[in-house]
Amino acid sequence: MFLAWKEIRYAKMKFILITGIITLITSLVLSISGLANGLSVDNASAIKNLSAETYIVEKSDSHQLERSNMTAADRSTVKGGSPLALKMVEMTHEGETVNISLFALDPTSTFMPDAEESVKLAPYEVLADPGLLKEGYQSGDSFTYQGKTWIIKGFTKKRFSYGHTPAMFTSMETWKDLHGDDLTYQALLFTNKGGVDIPSKLEAAPKEDILSNVPGYSAEQGSLKMMVIFLLIISAIVLATFFYVMTLQKLHQYGVLKAIGAKAGVLLRALFLQISILSALGILAGNTLTYGLTQLIPGDVPFELSSGMILLNSGLILVMAWVGSLLSFRSIMKVDPLEAIGGVK
Repeated sequence: MFLAWKEIRYAKMKFILITGIITLITSLVLSISGLANGLSVDNASAIKNLSAETYIVEKSDSHQLERSNMTAADRSTVKGGSPLALKMVEMTHEGETVNISLFALDPTSTFMPDAEESVKLAPYEVLADPGLLKEGYQSGDSFTYQGKTWIIKGFTKKRFSYGHTPAMFTSMETWKDLHGDDLTYQALLFTNKGGVDIPSKLEAAPKEDILSNVPGYSAEQGSLKMMVIFLLIISAIVLATFFYVMTLQKLHQYGVLKAIGAKAGVLLRALFLQISILSALGILAGNTLTYGLTQLIPGDVPFELSSGMILLNSGLILVMAWVGSLLSFRSIMKVDPLEAIGGVK
């Protein structure tokens, strides 16, 4: 620790620049991760946050909920389960059109989302995605759809959005009254995985399959996750290059230290602590910078950054810094004290 801290204090500007690079890398990784998570929440949180693990849907090549259609007769062929109905609709509020993902569930089932306050849904009353609060909507606001007046009774505790549109949850009673003889469902929900007897016209799909087939979800997440992975790899290469060049510049110093009796293990620990200190400071500064940037992001930009994601990405960047230092460790281990001292001019 003595050697590590002494050198940091002696060559302040050099280490400030390295810390700045780690800061920018951290901020970039966190920003892209926040965007990926924000798009995920905005596109498919209605599926993620539903407690169902198995969806019984119409048999097809793609398990897209909005393309699945089950009649009441199909529903009666499956024992158990709770019906789910879904429709992408355009509602009108004070003359303005609002795109909504309208979900219908049995309000007595465990699948109905928890509300911020205990509410009982009457016909044409809905629980709304709290994302609508950011757009200025409040409990009691009314919407018009198919000649009916829909009223926001409350808001869900978690985010529920589907296809980049806010979700509203109504009762199955409302759904039946709205569609009459044309009543169809999109899925039957089960909490358990597998073990459901179903006819050949229908098939069981796990939650992960339904999630991956939400329009645009896989493409968005795949692209952004690849960007994060490449950023982590690039950060390891960049940091490895910086640490290696720094080590080469100090080989004669390491040779002198070895010649006067310093063990290689002491030198390696000093370098490891130095890298850890610089990385920790850079990561902390990167988190602070990212927090500041999030305050400037417009509210309509989907951006979600949880504490767990921050810790995960910060830990990965620290590991990348350690991985990048391995090349420097090798140089220290192989340095010859006589050659290093002889190279001093």
